[in-house]
Amino acid sequence: MSLKNIIDCICKEATNKDSKKLEELLEQLYDYESAKILDIYPYQIKSNEKYSQVEVFFDKLEMVDFQQKTQDYHSYQKSLEKFERFFELMWLKSSEFYAFYYLPDPLYKDQLYYKVYENEWGKIIPKDLTEGTFVNIDEYTMLNSLIKLAVSDHLHLHFILPEENIVFSGNGLAFLIYSQHNLELLEKVANTEGLYIR
Repeated sequence: MSLKNIIDCICKEATNKDSKKLEELLEQLYDYESAKILDIYPYQIKSNEKYSQVEVFFDKLEMVDFQQKTQDYHSYQKSLEKFERFFELMWLKSSEFYAFYYLPDPLYKDQLYYKVYENEWGKIIPKDLTEGTFVNIDEYTMLNSLIKLAVSDHLHLHFILPEENIVFSGNGLAFLIYSQHNLELLEKVANTEGLYIR
């Protein structure tokens, strides 16, 4: 099946709300290497040494960073805000905006990633736990919670925009973009928010 057909099927199954078929199709996306990347850098940084000096992953932070608002905290927050704003604009533009995600197993409630975003975890954990969770996002707070958890690299997340025929997949400070359409408008929005599509 071509990438275009898979994206079409994913968007159709999202609209049909068939989470089982959706899960199978989303797994197939990773067989394709033609995805674009939504990133905080305009190019891939080849030097791991340089990258580790400027990149602030959530897991490098400690509770004191969040309590005292250290430089590393501000650096992480700036990157998080770029993704929040980008997806907010995508969400506002779309009449249908779906998320499919997998909760970590197990979810360590004593870890920093849980303590810092405890409210966010509370919003996204469904009452009946299943393999994957599928939701239509119609509340901004839900959207924001999902983005915070995905950008902190603790939630594997797919956003599905059926009208645009686009699927975003990510966890961490980059998202894969699966689309067969011209991404010119998307690129303008990303650049405005300090993100890059490459």
